[in-house]
Amino acid sequence: MKKTVNKSRSVVWGHVRDILIVILIGNFAWFMFQHDIIFSLKKLMTVTAYSAMIGTALWKGNEGLSHIIYKYYDINKEPVKTLWVSLVLMFVYTVIAIVVVNYIWYVLIWGQSVSFMLLNSRFAMIIQLGITFIIVATFLSIGFFQAWRESAVNEERLQKDSIKFQYKALKNQINPHFLFNSLNSLTSLVYKDQDQAAKFIKQLSEVYRYVLEHKENEVVSLKEEINFSEKYIFLQKIRHDKSLQVNITANGTNDKYIVPVSMQLLIENAIKHNEVSEENPLVIKIYEKDDYVWVENNLQPKVAIKESGGVGLETIKDRYAFLSDKKVIITQTDKSFIVQLPLIKTKHHEGSDH
Repeated sequence: MKKTVNKSRSVVWGHVRDILIVILIGNFAWFMFQHDIIFSLKKLMTVTAYSAMIGTALWKGNEGLSHIIYKYYDINKEPVKTLWVSLVLMFVYTVIAIVVVNYIWYVLIWGQSVSFMLLNSRFAMIIQLGITFIIVATFLSIGFFQAWRESAVNEERLQKDSIKFQYKALKNQINPHFLFNSLNSLTSLVYKDQDQAAKFIKQLSEVYRYVLEHKENEVVSLKEEINFSEKYIFLQKIRHDKSLQVNITANGTNDKYIVPVSMQLLIENAIKHNEVSEENPLVIKIYEKDDYVWVENNLQPKVAIKESGGVGLETIKDRYAFLSDKKVIITQTDKSFIVQLPLIKTKHHEGSDH
C-alpha cells in the first residue's frame, strides 16, 4: 500500500514538474521576444496561464497519445510501422491542439476574430509546431533505435539458443545410451524378425536425417514433425513394447508449423523421467486443441533420476517467445504432465527458405 502511494505521488510530482518546466520556457520566450518592454503582473499571469495550457496540451497530450499507440503497435516487433504511425498521428494532434488552444485564448477569452488570431499568432503557432515536432521526432527516433538494437540482441540470442537447441536435439539422438539401446534392440531383431530389423534400420536412419536436414530451420510443418515423431516412437516401442503407449490424434497438416524436434524432445523427456513398465505403462497423448499441440503423459516419476535442469524445455520456451506471441504452457497435476506447444501459422520463420 505504501509503495502504491509513493508511486502515485511520484507520478503526480512528475506531471507538476513538467508543467513548471513549460511555464518557465514560455515565460523565458516571452521575455526574449516581447516588443513591449513594460513589465506587468497581468502580462506575467497571462503568459504563465497560456504557457501552462499550450505546454500541457502539447507535452502531456502527445505523451498520452504515445501510450495509446503503443497499446496497438509493438515498437519491438514493428519499429518502422510504429514510428510512422506515431509521427503522423502526433503531427495531426499537435496541429489540432495548437489551433484549439489559440482559438480559446484569442476568440473565446479575448473576443478576437479567427482571422485576427491567424494573423497575429501564426508565427508563434509555427514555432510551437516546429519545436514540438522536433522533440517528438527525436524521442521517437531514440525509441526506434533502442527497439532496433534490442531486436538485434534478441536475434543474436535466438541464434545462440538455436545452436544450443540443435546440439541438444542431435545429442539426444546420438548419445551413447540411445545408440546402445538401439543397437541392442536391432541385435535382437536380426535373429527374431529380419523384416522388422530392416524397418528398424530404415526408421533409425530417417531419424538422423530429419535432425540433420532441419537443424537450420526455425519451424517445420506439423505434418513433418508428426511423421518424424512416429519414426522415433517406433524405435522406442521396439525397446519398450507394450510398456509404452503413444496415441497421436493431432492433424498433421502442412499449413501449421512447430519448432523442429520439440515434440520428440517432449516424448524423450517423458520416457526419461517416468517409469516405463508392463505393470505401469507410460501413456503419451498428442493432440490438437485451441491452436496448440498438447503433449500429455501420465505422471509416474522414476525413483532415482539425474536432474536435467530443464534446459530443453527452457530452450523451447525461449524459441517460441521469439517466434510467436503465444507462450509454451506447462501444467503438472498429481496424475499428468502436459506441455502445450503453440501452432505457428506462418512459414516466414523457416530458415531454409530465406
